[in-house]
Amino acid sequence: MIKILIKANLGNLNGLSYHRLIVPYTKVSDLVNFKCDVYEDLDIIPDEVIKDYQYIVYQREIDVNGKSLEKINRFKKLGCKVIFDIDDYWQLPATHALHRVYKQFNIVKQTEEILRNVDIVTCTTKILAEKIKPFNKNVKVYPNCLDLTDEQWQPNKIKSELVRFGYIAGVHHVQDVKILQLPIRKVARHNINAQFVLGGYTPNDHYKEYEFVMNHGKYMRLNALSVYEYGKAYNYTDVSLIPLEKNIFTEGKSEIKLLEASAYGNAVIVSDVKPYNIFPKDTAIFLDNTDVNGWFKAIKRLTESEQMRIDYASKLTEYTNQNYNLTEWTEKRKQDLVLELV
Repeated sequence: MIKILIKANLGNLNGLSYHRLIVPYTKVSDLVNFKCDVYEDLDIIPDEVIKDYQYIVYQREIDVNGKSLEKINRFKKLGCKVIFDIDDYWQLPATHALHRVYKQFNIVKQTEEILRNVDIVTCTTKILAEKIKPFNKNVKVYPNCLDLTDEQWQPNKIKSELVRFGYIAGVHHVQDVKILQLPIRKVARHNINAQFVLGGYTPNDHYKEYEFVMNHGKYMRLNALSVYEYGKAYNYTDVSLIPLEKNIFTEGKSEIKLLEASAYGNAVIVSDVKPYNIFPKDTAIFLDNTDVNGWFKAIKRLTESEQMRIDYASKLTEYTNQNYNLTEWTEKRKQDLVLELV
């Protein structure tokens, strides 16, 4: 039996750990001859217990106080292979809300030290893998995949006379959402049967900025839900808006928002940036961030044409089902885990 020990806090699980650790490794654990355990604090687990595991899995960080290498070496001496999962580029633009924190804790240097010393790095895209390879050649790409058997990814759309354009996102996207400001204001000045929906709302400065952009004309606010339920917000949307700044940090992101939209049969308007624009051009409407009139026209056209919404949604669902199948990627991960021990 291959045993895997995962560092995560199930009592306060964030979306990152949900998508990168819990969903994929739950599927691995369902396989014969695999067992996955999750603990919040691996430091308190005795060496004799650690020795029973073949793999230790961390996500994004190991120890922000500079003791990552010490912990990696402990596991290696006990015969374990250390897997480090990372889903974002670790160098943040100056406009990012966490830029100052990253600089304060020297996160870039710490992350690169981790990358050099772990046995395996897992990430979301080939683009991010290329950024990792100078530090560690043993990189495995496993895209984010949704568990479509999970209740939150099974649509139960709430009917509306309006065509609803949803922006559903976590914090740290203030610069992204500003891309929508002028298009939304232009829509509000015209007699268009569209409603803008903000999902994930939490009473903090980030979402106040989001609401400043989106609260024009017909508007709906949806409060934040847990990581096990947040997908249900898509029941109040027909089209997904995915604005993203064009920079090296965005290039390292995953395509998760297209997968979420696909699960709910939504059409999508998205910034024409990597990694999203790697999707076929008939799966979404891809637009330059500065093309205010283009965003406005896309919103207007999708509002007026149900068939256009259906066509884009159908192509997107077809593509995601073929390329982001959780069962198939679980099999790939299983094969890799077995081969690494040979």
